[in-house]
Amino acid sequence: MYHLLQSIFLFGIVLGPLSSSLAADLPIADVHMHAYERTASEADWYAGKMDSLGVKWGGGVGSYSDEMIAKLGSRYIPAFGQSQFMAAFKNGGEAALQDPNNKFIKFMLSKSVTLFEAGKITGFGEIHTDNHSSGPMPMRRQIPINSPVIIEIYKIADKYKGFVQLHVEYSENLANGVIALSRRFPSTKTILAHCVPGKTPNVLPQLHKIFSQTDNVFCETSGENGPTHAAMVPRKAKIYGEGNYRMFGKSGVKEGWRKLIERFPDRVMVGSDTCCGLKPKYPELIEEIKRDFLPNFSSDIAKKLAYENAVKVFNLQ
Repeated sequence: MYHLLQSIFLFGIVLGPLSSSLAADLPIADVHMHAYERTASEADWYAGKMDSLGVKWGGGVGSYSDEMIAKLGSRYIPAFGQSQFMAAFKNGGEAALQDPNNKFIKFMLSKSVTLFEAGKITGFGEIHTDNHSSGPMPMRRQIPINSPVIIEIYKIADKYKGFVQLHVEYSENLANGVIALSRRFPSTKTILAHCVPGKTPNVLPQLHKIFSQTDNVFCETSGENGPTHAAMVPRKAKIYGEGNYRMFGKSGVKEGWRKLIERFPDRVMVGSDTCCGLKPKYPELIEEIKRDFLPNFSSDIAKKLAYENAVKVFNLQ
């Protein structure tokens, strides 16, 4: 099978959408893989699942885990800041998230420098600036994308040529804010988690604008874009139809999203998002990427989405 895939990719035998069987054999870089427990047993669990599912790399979001690094080595994409950012919010609300002198924020910033210097992290994530209508109610907040703490995060990321994975929702000024950050911090790569939660007709023009005016902003497909997450929210499952969700499902990839990805194939990556009780469904989340998402694209684009883009963004081995 490996030699067949190699011939296909080298000589372009497959010109249309990738077959399901070939998509199933592509290695995956899961750039939204949470490790919350920070235990050796969790690291062992993920290593086993990744091996069985063909996930070669995973991470990109918090919580930062020494145990995952010890087990996965260069296969792990280590990110920092989510736990400390959340602690600041729980103890001080939205005001704390905008205060560089908050004790949790100060620790996050100083510790990140130590970890960058030691080569233990390559970025920040998942930093929630705006999830006012997505995620569990106790986590919801809405702060400006250019607020003081976010700027401090970007200053550090830029110094070390790292990344920041932001959870931001649709707003009329989102594109302008992201573009401004991109230009102010050109050495930082921004990953927009879940390709920006919000209604597709509103989000897509923003993403077209962002991608057309930057070269260091990307998005990833996890969360409420695929059917496994949809099944957890019956109300939304009814809206999109059984087996489908905002971006893709058993009916394929929605036309607007397919056009965006085919116009900007170097800007989109895949992710699972095992947040909020979904860890047992990790196999389903990976399988739907291979079954419902990747086969809708040509072999060249499917490879980029599955792992090639992530290899470049995160400098993976």
